[in-house]
Amino acid sequence: MADAQRIPLGDHVADAVALLAAVRGTEVIALDGRAVGRVAAREQRARVDVPGHDDSQMDGFAVAAVDVAATTVTLPLGPTIAAGDPPSTLAPGTARPIMTGAPLPAGAELVIPVEESERGAFAAGAEQGGTVTLTPASRAAGRFLRARGSDTHRGDTVLREGQVLTPARIAHLAACGARDLEVVAPLRTIVLSTGAEVLAPGADLPAAGRLFDANGPGLAAALTDAGAEVVHVGAVSDDAAALLEHLRAQVAAHDADLIVTSGGVSAGAFEVIRHAAQHAGARLAFPKVAMQPGGPQGIGTLDLPERRVPWLAFPGNPVSALLSCELIARPALGAPERRRLLLPLQLEAAEASPPALAQYRRARVLPSGRVRLAGGASSHLIGGYAAADALVVVPVGVDAVRDGDVLETLLIPGGDR
Repeated sequence: MADAQRIPLGDHVADAVALLAAVRGTEVIALDGRAVGRVAAREQRARVDVPGHDDSQMDGFAVAAVDVAATTVTLPLGPTIAAGDPPSTLAPGTARPIMTGAPLPAGAELVIPVEESERGAFAAGAEQGGTVTLTPASRAAGRFLRARGSDTHRGDTVLREGQVLTPARIAHLAACGARDLEVVAPLRTIVLSTGAEVLAPGADLPAAGRLFDANGPGLAAALTDAGAEVVHVGAVSDDAAALLEHLRAQVAAHDADLIVTSGGVSAGAFEVIRHAAQHAGARLAFPKVAMQPGGPQGIGTLDLPERRVPWLAFPGNPVSALLSCELIARPALGAPERRRLLLPLQLEAAEASPPALAQYRRARVLPSGRVRLAGGASSHLIGGYAAADALVVVPVGVDAVRDGDVLETLLIPGGDR
């Protein structure tokens, strides 16, 4: 049974989506290589048929079927047709050399590959007036022809809202006549780690009780992957007033749209984000979400004189922070959904799970199609997360998982790739 004091993850995600909806926008970009990875904000339709005309699939000879009825036939040659030539006509009883992609002349019904000619290659400077002897392997009409619109028809939807622009999609859009694209605009995001124990990455080796900041670089990378533009990464100690002063200064300096913090949202004595929420201008709620890890969450705004800046406050353990970004910030930013599969577990022994919570276990997909857990369930085991390429979802109501159980599995970047 679910814990009545906790809210379902889906409800919290819906709140985050609604919060960021006020600042999310779109922008128009050129269709070029820099568009890769961007997310479409509007569907695109083809402006032309692809191919735009019936054309040749091979280098060869355009002929009419009636003229190649014999096993071997010699035909006079008409003018050569190159890709990009205007539409033309095939004279009856002739063959015309035609290059791959060149428009099929009216009257032609198939293309005989050049390899099926007596010479096996085009004569140097082949032009009208010569002859060619052909021994076709097939005389079927339509052989080695590409029909107009056989790939895409004018008016077809070639990009849907929410799809990622991949190299192949960019090439397809270009072939269909697209010029500019409306895409999701990146939110300028501030990432802030909290806690007196946190040291900047690369600092001198920490003294006892202190640690390197994993959340700043990790969340910055995860948010960038989700489409945000991270404009500042920093860390503050357990001083609520100093934290708010730092945030206001960075929001002003970078015209930031979003704040993402880690740490300070649980039930300890030094929960700086909770303390900040007691100050004017910080409007935050702290729901307990029915998930593990990552249950303690914060959500709200930093209120400035001219606007309110959305604020997502994640727990401080590195797995909890990254998992919160994956499950909450990604959908709120409009990032594409991860692929989800139902996969069987491969376990040596049963693994316990809290029945009141949805548990997210780091895992690796095996070549067999089964999935093996990577590391333990604890939220400090960032090495297990780094080795994972999947998240196995153990749903509410399940107190243990066993070998062979089939569970929903989210595929994430990682593992050996």
